Amino acid sequence: MKWVNINNSSTKEIFELREDEKVLADISFSKQTRFVRIVSDLGRRMFSFEKKGFLHPYKVIRDEYGIKLGKVEEDKHGKGIVELDGKKYAFVYEENGSGDLIVYDEMMQKNLLRCNFKGIAGSLNRSTSLLDTKFASLLLLLCWYNFQPHNMETARLFSNSDLMLA
Repeated sequence: MKWVNINNSSTKEIFELREDEKVLADISFSKQTRFVRIVSDLGRRMFSFEKKGFLHPYKVIRDEYGIKLGKVEEDKHGKGIVELDGKKYAFVYEENGSGDLIVYDEMMQKNLLRCNFKGIAGSLNRSTSLLDTKFASLLLLLCWYNFQPHNMETARLFSNSDLMLA
């Protein structure tokens, strides 16, 4: 999977989540509000993001009704925790030029998801927190999309194949 920046105009910024060349989701960030629209095989949804915390900052995702769905915290640059629907996941962003982000279970024992952020990595550097860029929002949307019930069968297939390879 990978994120691709499609359009960056004065009013909105559009990204696509792709698997090979198939578009899984379109994400549209409004530059005038904090709302994000997502269109996927799950339908159309709207989310908002809000940065909170002073000494220990984090970013919160809320649905169109204002209900908190989760948050992302950065522990060290490129490493942190995603909490979504009451479950915790660890993430590591590899800055070795590959642009890959890996999401693990909370104990970092099982690789659950890999996505390439190279298409948006131009805005990332060591001195900038991931929470100050679109990275945290795209990470939360990626986890929300992939850990929905429609993808759970796929996740089970990957975990079974991991067991067979071990």
